[in-house]
Amino acid sequence: MKKQKVLFFLVGFAFLLTLTLFLLQNDQPSFTSHGTLDLDQTPFHDDKMITLDGKWEFYEGKLYEPSAFTNGTKENAVFIHVPGAWTTEEENKRVGTYRLVINNVPTGKVLGIKKQNIRSASKIFINGKLMSEEGTVTKNEANYTEGNVPKLLFFQSDTDRIEVIIQVSDFSFNSAGIANSIHFGEQETIVTQSLKNVLYELAIITVLLTIGLLYILLYLFVEKYRRKEFFILAFALSCIFFALINLCLSERTILYLLPGLSFETMFKIKDISIFLATISLILIVTQIDKRLLSHRLRNSLITAYSLYILMILLTPLKFYHSFLLIFISLNCFTYLYIMIKVVYFYLKKNTVSNDYQQTIILFSILNINIYNINLLLYSFGLTTKLQLGFLNILLYAIALAIYLTIRVNQSYKRNEYLTHELDVTEQAYLVAQIKPHFFFNTLTSVMSLCYTDGKKAAQLLAHFSSFLRQSFEFNSRDMFVTVEKEMKLLHSYIAIEKERFGEKLHIEYDIDPNASEEYIIPLSIQPLVENAINHGIYPKEDGGVINISIHKEQSNLVISVFDTGVGIPAEKILDLLNATKQAERGIGIANINKRLTKYYRTQLIIESEQGLWTKVKFEIPLH
Repeated sequence: MKKQKVLFFLVGFAFLLTLTLFLLQNDQPSFTSHGTLDLDQTPFHDDKMITLDGKWEFYEGKLYEPSAFTNGTKENAVFIHVPGAWTTEEENKRVGTYRLVINNVPTGKVLGIKKQNIRSASKIFINGKLMSEEGTVTKNEANYTEGNVPKLLFFQSDTDRIEVIIQVSDFSFNSAGIANSIHFGEQETIVTQSLKNVLYELAIITVLLTIGLLYILLYLFVEKYRRKEFFILAFALSCIFFALINLCLSERTILYLLPGLSFETMFKIKDISIFLATISLILIVTQIDKRLLSHRLRNSLITAYSLYILMILLTPLKFYHSFLLIFISLNCFTYLYIMIKVVYFYLKKNTVSNDYQQTIILFSILNINIYNINLLLYSFGLTTKLQLGFLNILLYAIALAIYLTIRVNQSYKRNEYLTHELDVTEQAYLVAQIKPHFFFNTLTSVMSLCYTDGKKAAQLLAHFSSFLRQSFEFNSRDMFVTVEKEMKLLHSYIAIEKERFGEKLHIEYDIDPNASEEYIIPLSIQPLVENAINHGIYPKEDGGVINISIHKEQSNLVISVFDTGVGIPAEKILDLLNATKQAERGIGIANINKRLTKYYRTQLIIESEQGLWTKVKFEIPLH
């Protein structure tokens, strides 16, 4: 088993490394070179869409208008790879201008450009016409505002040459510029591709939100989970927070749902959700195994993240973003540390979980680390892909949902087992309620008969032996017995009592022969008869009659014990049914009533007229 665990870990690590390298590489072919792109040298005419990846003209520190390029490329041009970012600390170089010339463009068709992620304020000109303005593009930081929303821009060209100029300014990030590929193509193709991406992301987000909301409802409305399974709430919240993060990334689906949402508000929702998701994960892993994070480390991390969340809420985007790198690094540390600890205990086989549960936990933590790496690379413009990360977070949610289902199922089975054990104990307790005076009186009667009627004494002793044997058989784990078996016990008991009471006790039976194989809870008739004899017939000077009736009525089995004894005062009937009050007459009755309620959702019905009669009855569904 340990070899299998090591193999699983090595495969997981190799997968993580391979995926990271895959995310770092750009699988889009670069057809753009030295600021020009010839569509005839690309598959554009077949695919109807192409990325504008490659070397663009770039002018750092300059915001050139289209009119500045009347004579073509300027002398101070450098060539920078798109997608990519430029990094500078110089305030006068927090702006730049990109330029690309596309040749052999089809005329007379509606064309489109899909702008995905340009940090953090931009203007896009096509053939000298302003097509998009996001935020405020300026060299003056005081006038600068962010604006970075995915957009589809459509236009027609009268010539086969297009000039694309993009002005960028950024005072929010250390890595500014065109962070993701810009797509160029015919309108129908580019709209279809964009819609596919939105639907893919929206489907994953919907699943995450559904899982989160379902488990929140489970936590809120099932009391035992609210008391014992805080894990459920933490998991549900993590799914919702990851869904909110994904809503604000890539296609930024949140803007389709909330078109009026400001750029800063969207970023705050994303950043707050990132760190709330981490807090949720910390609570999850400490619920799984407290050794994964020490109490001090857990509290320190939660405090640090909480303070930063407060900072995000109360301060402008630019201010809290100056600390973002610190907390992103802390986030990476937290995720990797948790994974290392999970792997350590996984290989040591030193957790409270079973092997398959450990594997599920490790799988989910591995996926969340891949998602975190993907998110980190995307944030710094080192990859343009987030689809795999979206899939990883979905796998994380599904894996933990499976783990949670197993955990809840095991908890249910454990509770069911303990309940069964309690039922067995209650049965044994009921048997133990055979009062000492019953043994004493029976043995006294046997001794007395030994002097007067040895044969009768032997019969009484045989009845007593049979009664004891059948009573103790009810200690078995069978929670139900046949009517026939219950009646055998009852006959043995009555035979003994008739020897004690003689002519004062008369028993009548009204038993449906077809009911003998029906199942009932054990010791559900004998205690009723015992109470009828001891508290109904015995106090009456001339004795009385007990009638035992068992019949099928439609889909129910109806059992009743009627006696012509002294009756029961009306105010004491409720006490008999109340297990907590344990009235003198009713230890056995209260126990039977409790078990009837538990197994059949029914109760004993007691009717009585004081001084004349008492009838105790119950109905149970036929098995």
